[in-house]
Amino acid sequence: MRVLITMGPTREPIDSIRFISNASSGKMGLALAQEGIRRGHEVMIVSGPVSIKIPDGIKVIGVRTAEEMVNSTLQELKHGYDLMISTAAIADYSPEELRKGKMDSGKGEILLRLKRNPKLTKLSRENFPDLFIVAFKAEFNLSKGKLLERARKKLSGENLNRVVANDIGRNRFGSDKTEVWILGGKEVKHVPPADKSSIARGIWDEIESAIPSP
Repeated sequence: MRVLITMGPTREPIDSIRFISNASSGKMGLALAQEGIRRGHEVMIVSGPVSIKIPDGIKVIGVRTAEEMVNSTLQELKHGYDLMISTAAIADYSPEELRKGKMDSGKGEILLRLKRNPKLTKLSRENFPDLFIVAFKAEFNLSKGKLLERARKKLSGENLNRVVANDIGRNRFGSDKTEVWILGGKEVKHVPPADKSSIARGIWDEIESAIPSP
C-alpha cells in the first residue's frame, strides 16, 4: 500500500524573522511512518519543521507554511496513493500580510489580521474521492463526550474514513505518550494511554482491518 503521512507543525510568517506556530513535535507521525514501513507499506512523509531526527531511508518532503503543506501534499497525492494519514498540526490561521524585514520592536501595540487557512483533509477528499483518509482531531481539555462529538463532526462533515481524536490538554504536544479514540461510522475504538509506538500499532490495526487486501 502506498501511504502519505503529514506530520509536525507549520510556521506562518509575521515578518522576515518572526512566525506563528505550535508545539507539535511530529512524534506521532513518525511513529506511524515507522510502523507502516515495518508492515511492508511504501511511505512518504510531508513534514513541517521538526527537531526530531527522521531516520535515513524514509522519504520526506520538507515544508514550512500551511500553504506549502497543503500544496505539496495535494501535488504528491497526484502520483497515486491508497492512504493518507494527516497528523500534521497545520495552522488554522496565518497573517494576512507578510511584513518585509524585521518589525520595529520599539513600537507599542501591534495588531495582526489573520486569514483562515484551507483544510487539507477537506481538499484531499474533494480532489481524491477514492483515497482512504485518516485525520487527527486534537482538542484541549474537553470532556470525552465533547471530544468525540467534535471528531464525529469532522468525520461526517469532510466525508473522511477515520478520525483519530486526542486531547492535548491531557497529553501535550511533544509528549512521548498519548491516548486516542478512533472513529469510523458509528464505531469508536479506544486506544488507552501508551507510548506513541504502541498507539501507532493500534491505529494501523484499525486501518488494515478497514482496507481490503489487494
